[in-house]
Amino acid sequence: MDFYDAIAGDYDAMTGAAAARAGAAEALADALIRRFGLHSALDAACGTGLHAIALARRGARVVGADLSAGMLEQARRRAQAQRVDVRWVCTPMQKLAAAVDGAFDAVLCLGNSLPHVLTDADLDATLAGFAARLAPSGAVVLHLLNYERVLATRERIVHVSRHGDREFIRFYDFDGPVLGFNLLELTWIDGACRHRLHSTPHRPWTAADLAAALARHGLGDVRTYGTLGFDPYDARDSQAAVIVARREG
Repeated sequence: MDFYDAIAGDYDAMTGAAAARAGAAEALADALIRRFGLHSALDAACGTGLHAIALARRGARVVGADLSAGMLEQARRRAQAQRVDVRWVCTPMQKLAAAVDGAFDAVLCLGNSLPHVLTDADLDATLAGFAARLAPSGAVVLHLLNYERVLATRERIVHVSRHGDREFIRFYDFDGPVLGFNLLELTWIDGACRHRLHSTPHRPWTAADLAAALARHGLGDVRTYGTLGFDPYDARDSQAAVIVARREG
């Protein structure tokens, strides 16, 4: 994916201090293991690998998959530096089941990755693949922005961060059913500002959309939380939607 290949080297700086993000990933790994007792995980759209590596550090068998070769290269370097064994696979989410073998205690799709799936057909293919790779007692965990709130407020700014002399502004264009997601990168050199704009489409899937789609693929007992700490979800106020589903029957 050109968007993420272009920003792969800057992704951790753009999304916050690496140490802070790594700490959050470690906390989530503990929570997932405690909550689901998982020994294996498939991290779809794994990005630079923080969550996959955190789980592998705790002894889980982990596969990290992503469409962006650039992001996976960052993940490989991080894993090698930490001497952690993770299998990395370059594949779109819609083709995940064909690219990865075996069953997993958890299939994860974190970090607002699912909105890159733009059509109903591609969402069905993605969730069918998740279900195909899920162990009988396993859980699918989806983490994305709370688009019910985003669509209601039409708040354009997603996040602003700064790293040294560089600023990163993530914002939306509300042009139709598919949103324009933008990353404006500002670099200040000797008082002058240089900028680059990266853009890609996002489909604003709501928690209700996803619950219905999960049910079509035999994934029921759907529960929605407002944070990765599994706090209560409020459609009007929660910044995120964390959706957990299990295989029915």
